[in-house]
Amino acid sequence: MNESPGAGALEYARTLTEGLSRDEAAVVIRRLLTEPPADPRVKRCDFCSYPWRDSSLRNTKRTCCDECKTGAKSFQKRQQRADKALLTGKVRKRTKRDEYYVWWLEYPFWLDEYEMLKRAWKYEVPHGVELIDTVRSQNEAYGDGNRKRGAHAAGE
Repeated sequence: MNESPGAGALEYARTLTEGLSRDEAAVVIRRLLTEPPADPRVKRCDFCSYPWRDSSLRNTKRTCCDECKTGAKSFQKRQQRADKALLTGKVRKRTKRDEYYVWWLEYPFWLDEYEMLKRAWKYEVPHGVELIDTVRSQNEAYGDGNRKRGAHAAGE
């Protein structure tokens, strides 16, 4: 599932390759990934699929670390939600954005310009000329701060 090994898998590989050269360690790791070990405490993690050594009392752990456990639980919950959605038959209502916006390509685009404009005005609200003039004049009078320029002499 996951391409990067968890902390438990890294620790197990570190114990096997400690003190070996890079070439010797590569042989050990390749053998570790292809052949199942004879030790019953060495398992494959349910999430990252790398071998690790189970240190629990009853040898019942399924993942090598907390991050893998969280990832496996998240994947399990996502599967349960998908199964429930299939069983109940409730499908999310398609929106205009789903129908008219092609977002999955390198350069997303709208199929209908009218739908694009209906959506864009909510984020880019056009202002009237009077409001823009008022804002510009206030910026010229006050500048970056909140006092009028030249209203107070320095040191007062």
